[in-house]
Amino acid sequence: MGEFKVHRVRFFDYMPSAIQAMAFNRRSDRLAVVRADGALEIFNFADNYFQEKLIPGQDGRAVEAVCWVGQRLFSAGLNGEITEYDLENLRPKYTMEAYGGPIWTISSNSQGTLLAVGCEDGTVKMFEILEDRIQFQRNLDRQKGRIISLSWHPSGTMIAAGMIDMIRIFDADTGHATHRLLVERGVGASKSREVVVWSVAFLSDHTVVSGDSAGKVQMWDGLTGTLVRTHLVTKWDVLALAVSQDESSLIAGTSEGTVIQFQFISSTVGQQDKEWVRTRTFKNHSHDVRALAHTETAVVSGGMDTQLVVRPLLDKVEKNTQESALRKIAFPHRSLVCCAKKAGLLLFQFPDHLELWRLGESDGHGKPGDILPVKRKPEKLIQLKRKGEDHICCSALSPCGGWLAYATVSSVRLYRLQFNNNNISITKVSKLPKILHSAHQLCFSSDSSKLFASSSHSSVIVVALSQSECKYLHTLKPKTGSRQPVHLLLCSEDGKWLATANTGCEIHVYNLHKLKVNCHFSIHVIS
Repeated sequence: MGEFKVHRVRFFDYMPSAIQAMAFNRRSDRLAVVRADGALEIFNFADNYFQEKLIPGQDGRAVEAVCWVGQRLFSAGLNGEITEYDLENLRPKYTMEAYGGPIWTISSNSQGTLLAVGCEDGTVKMFEILEDRIQFQRNLDRQKGRIISLSWHPSGTMIAAGMIDMIRIFDADTGHATHRLLVERGVGASKSREVVVWSVAFLSDHTVVSGDSAGKVQMWDGLTGTLVRTHLVTKWDVLALAVSQDESSLIAGTSEGTVIQFQFISSTVGQQDKEWVRTRTFKNHSHDVRALAHTETAVVSGGMDTQLVVRPLLDKVEKNTQESALRKIAFPHRSLVCCAKKAGLLLFQFPDHLELWRLGESDGHGKPGDILPVKRKPEKLIQLKRKGEDHICCSALSPCGGWLAYATVSSVRLYRLQFNNNNISITKVSKLPKILHSAHQLCFSSDSSKLFASSSHSSVIVVALSQSECKYLHTLKPKTGSRQPVHLLLCSEDGKWLATANTGCEIHVYNLHKLKVNCHFSIHVIS
């Protein structure tokens, strides 16, 4: 290996957004994570926790909760809208106004036929889940305060709603409230202090579990409406709850950054009767734990410190294996940095803008491992603010440094860069081919004469670039007929080959001289 200089880039001020909510799909082993900026990420737990899909956020889209219904994904937020996502084209499929003010929570019954949302105006609104849309069905009995949390009984006949100072249990068939569970403020608390029931879980034995702002995890009898047990776990808020599939384990996330596990076991040896016993405390976060998921073998948590933490339960996994390792997912699994090698430029991608930097230079020489003196410091050349409300989903910089492109879910923009000594000018290419209206990934050819944009159904649009025009050439389509989005796109140095990889674990290699598929591979993941 020859000698080369390494640039330590310390001027990319990337700041991930806080985790707001999450939902785990046990059938597909997929975890949906919603960020505070409205971005939606999907992790494949069967494939080494890989972030296989990302739907960028949008200005004004404040997502508060997310919910799986089979293979469909819904979210709701403080803008009062319910959104279903198109997981093939990585964009919102449609948005529906609930007409109840801000929505705090969303939940579906286990049968996958009804969707319930809790609104600011005190209503629980029920929507029927149709084949391609949802349709408003009715309101449950209106309450005086906002509905903050919801949980269906597994039978689908009852639903528990967390509010301020109380929990309501509704009959899902009649829509009437059957019980009112009053939540105490706690010892020494002011009478004026409200208790917010941030999370509820309705178990199959009709136990209702609640977590509140007074730091309590409480177990209630959902049939009689009586309090069974109180666990004071923190001086601050219990923000989230999650239950294992067999309902033998329960986890609670707090604003102290801790996750507390409860297990349904006998409290003394030889006793037959079981109860909820606090067994473990995990401290893997520095701030609020806002979202939790309980898989068969691990506790998954996220919150204000932006990290997604997968904490294995050592009694459920084999020790000293890859599965038993603690994981902290702090960085994105996609590239946000593009390098123009020939021009010595770097392009940094943020949700709302791009930054173009020139690398620093050193004329020093030294031994391997030496830190060389900097002759010219790195310099920010351009900060380009995106147009519209949609956040940037991908970007690219040509190897020569003369072209820059970025895409959102609704548009693609291309710019011409020209350098004259220390001056730089940027010009938007106004006329793009109509077919180039969105892209999941962007890539330039090694000679900067072509732009490749991955489109729907794993296809790739090829556009020729010249000083005078931007011309559509061809659409490369996979032979497999895959509908999954492309998440990796790379052109060979000799300009002859283009490789794509999609989220269906398929790799296609195209011959750019013949503009057709040369070969393809399918990788089967064994979970």
